[in-house]
Amino acid sequence: MADGKDNRSLRGFIDQFRTSDHWAVSLARDILWLVVVIGGIALTLYLICGTWPAVVTIESESMVPHMNVGDLVVVVQKDRYGGFQTWDEGRYTGYTRFGDYGDVLIYQPNGAYNPGLSLPLISPGVHPIIHRAMIKTGAGQPVPLYINPYRGRLTPFEYLPLNASNITVGGYTLLYTGTLNQSETHVPGKNDLYLQLSGHRYVLPGDSMIPDAGYLWAHGELSAHTGYITKGDNNSGSDQGSPISGLGALEPVKDEWVIGKALFAVPLVGYLPLHIVEVTIIILILMALHELYLRSREKEQNTTQKKTGKKKR
Repeated sequence: MADGKDNRSLRGFIDQFRTSDHWAVSLARDILWLVVVIGGIALTLYLICGTWPAVVTIESESMVPHMNVGDLVVVVQKDRYGGFQTWDEGRYTGYTRFGDYGDVLIYQPNGAYNPGLSLPLISPGVHPIIHRAMIKTGAGQPVPLYINPYRGRLTPFEYLPLNASNITVGGYTLLYTGTLNQSETHVPGKNDLYLQLSGHRYVLPGDSMIPDAGYLWAHGELSAHTGYITKGDNNSGSDQGSPISGLGALEPVKDEWVIGKALFAVPLVGYLPLHIVEVTIIILILMALHELYLRSREKEQNTTQKKTGKKKR
C-alpha cells in the first residue's frame, strides 16, 4: 500500500510540475528543458567524436593564420577518421591539416587537471593547448627545439637543422647551418632573426636563412619519457621547455595527456563558449523576463474578461 501511495504521489508531483501555472514552476520547466537539450547535444558530440571535450575554442593567436581567436574547433579521438600523423611524418607522406604538415593536437599541458566545463572561480582548471604535433620523441632522447621564422606558412620539405655555435656577439649565440661559417666579427643585419627561448638568446644570420624555410635545432636536454613535441604555427619556437604558470616547463606530451586531434574549425562561433557564464546569465534573465511578460499579459486578459462579464450582467 505504501509503495502505491508513493507512486501516486510521484505521478501527482510530476503532473503538477508539468501543468502548474506558477511562474517559478514554469521557469524551472524552461531551465530543465534547456539542460536536457544541452545534455543531449553533449552526448551526441561525445558519441561522434569519442572524446571530451569534443569542442574547444581558440583563445590565443598561436595558430594564426590557420586557426584564429574565436574559432570553434571540433575535436575527435586521435586515431578516429584517419590515422594520426606528426609534422615529421606528414612532410614525407604529403599529409596536411590546417595549412601545414601533420595533425593538430589538443592536449592537457603536463597532464594538468581539466574539468571539462571550465567555470571561473568554480572549476577553472587548466585550459588545453591546441598546437601542431611536430614529432614523437622517446625516453632518453634529445628534446628537439623547432624554430620557424616564417611562421604561418606551409613549412617546406627542406627543413634544415641548425647547430649552436660557441660564438657570442652582443649577448646572442649565433645559430648557423652546417654549410655556413660565421666569424666572431659577425655584424648583425636587418634581416637577422633574434630569438629568446628558455632563457637563452640567439640570432639567425639573414644570409643563412632560406625563404619560406623552417629550422630545427636539437637541444642537449634528454626527455624523461616518450611524448610528442608540439608547436604553435604562429610561434617561433616549439612548446617543450617553455614555462607555463603553475606547471613549470612544458614536457613532451604523453599519450594519456592527449585529448584528441582537431577535425575542423568553425570561425567566430567560439566566442560563445569563451563567454559561457555571461551568456548563460543573459539567457536565464531573458527567460525570466519572458515568463513575467506572459504572466502580465495573462493577468491583463483575466482582468479584462472579469470587467466584460460584469458589464454583461
